Amino acid sequence: METLRWGVLGAARIAREQVLPAIRRSGLGEVVAVSSASGRARSYADELGIPRAYDGHEELLADADVDAVYIALPNSLHASWIVRAAQAGKHVLCEKPLVLGVRELDEVEAAAGAAGVYVAEAFMYRHHPQVTTVRELVARGEVGDLVAMQARLHFSLPRAGEPDIRLRSDLGGGSLLDLGCYPVDLFGSLTGTDPDDVAAVAHRDVEGGVDTRTAAVLRYGDVVASLDCSFDAPMQNSATLIGTRGSITLTDPFRSDLADGVGTVLVDTGETRRIQVAGDHYAEQVRAFTAAVADRTAGEGDTELTRRTARTLERIAQAAGLA
Repeated sequence: METLRWGVLGAARIAREQVLPAIRRSGLGEVVAVSSASGRARSYADELGIPRAYDGHEELLADADVDAVYIALPNSLHASWIVRAAQAGKHVLCEKPLVLGVRELDEVEAAAGAAGVYVAEAFMYRHHPQVTTVRELVARGEVGDLVAMQARLHFSLPRAGEPDIRLRSDLGGGSLLDLGCYPVDLFGSLTGTDPDDVAAVAHRDVEGGVDTRTAAVLRYGDVVASLDCSFDAPMQNSATLIGTRGSITLTDPFRSDLADGVGTVLVDTGETRRIQVAGDHYAEQVRAFTAAVADRTAGEGDTELTRRTARTLERIAQAAGLA
């Protein structure tokens, strides 16, 4: 695979702490440029050793030495900048959620198709080997036929100071799009289909108007599933698959980086078997993206899953009165 030259749209913390280091760790990319509309590009570039800094995203997209961009902008800006990046001939890795709804996804995919570029959603958890391990366990019938799936993702979001962008409805904030998207994506990955039924409830923040706590119940054929997420509790990050002969529990399915990259899978069929799988899901995400740029068929599964997740998130939002 060829080494990609990356540009970063948005001087975001996740880019600094996670994605940029992962591009370098992958051995398949170099970060050559960063842009920021807030005037922070130069200091950000100096801090991280990035050679070029732009005060406008359009300037970065015009840079012929940039092959791919990572977009770390507020959710409400994702679709428009993906389209512009595609039109500029850049491949795109964009933070989740890729879009705010199916209509935006249609626009993004049309632009990518017309330009012949690859667009991927930055769901790094998909690329941790523990997910492959779980799929294999389910496929082998280790716990029998699936009956139910449960997943949750919570963390405490500070409310002091300037409102976090995740608490602003005008920027596409809310716990469902920031956190609940992970369980939804996992459910869609494991079932390979959309839910037949969706029910949901949410608690809204009075000031920002976004959901700070959301729960949903879904049915995928014979399998029932439930999820909950919030900005109001200490870190909760788990998933359980219940089958007719036992259960599979993932203790860190979505943030294995908080467990030193180790995913723990507990298989309970009367006795509990512990499987620990180490991986660097951010670096593997970059490697998978690079492979898909070289051969689009390598990314087809992720593209299909992204559309499935977008459809389901839209249905949950409607059921919870958020749309």
